[in-house]
Amino acid sequence: MVVGAPYGLAYSMSVGWISARWAPNTIFPDMPLAEFFQTTATINTGNSGGPLFNMLGEVVGSEGLGFVVTTRSARALLVPRKVFWGALQGMLLTGRLATIFNVPAPAGFLVKTVARDSMASNMGLQGSDGVVTIQGREIPVGGDTLVSVAPGASFSMKVLRAGKLIELTGKSQ
Repeated sequence: MVVGAPYGLAYSMSVGWISARWAPNTIFPDMPLAEFFQTTATINTGNSGGPLFNMLGEVVGSEGLGFVVTTRSARALLVPRKVFWGALQGMLLTGRLATIFNVPAPAGFLVKTVARDSMASNMGLQGSDGVVTIQGREIPVGGDTLVSVAPGASFSMKVLRAGKLIELTGKSQ
């Protein structure tokens, strides 16, 4: 079951089946470490991103366009420790997109949003201020692109910002 407010219609519930399970690194290249369920529950703007419940009312994943990141993935990636990545939303730049964005490494992470008062925000990481469409895909622009991260007691990252490579530092929380 998916609960939300598709197109602003409050208190909506959609029901479906889990029709497939996808192991990490098999379906969504922007999230290679995540395991996914595929569901037949109807998903629209307003209930995408919400929790997917089983018949016992337990959350089994987080919904997004018919594919669900499993709670097993969320626990493994986010719960054991405070993670820098939990505060960010964006997309991985590889291959041709990395070349287009002039990323000086094999890959970069294009930052769309940064959670307020997070470690990343406190270090000065900046999210995008707009979106462009390339081959039907919306790409965030105007924000930082992470090219390397060095965790530890003092945390540092190299960021491509306005065509210049800069380093941001902070303390682990």
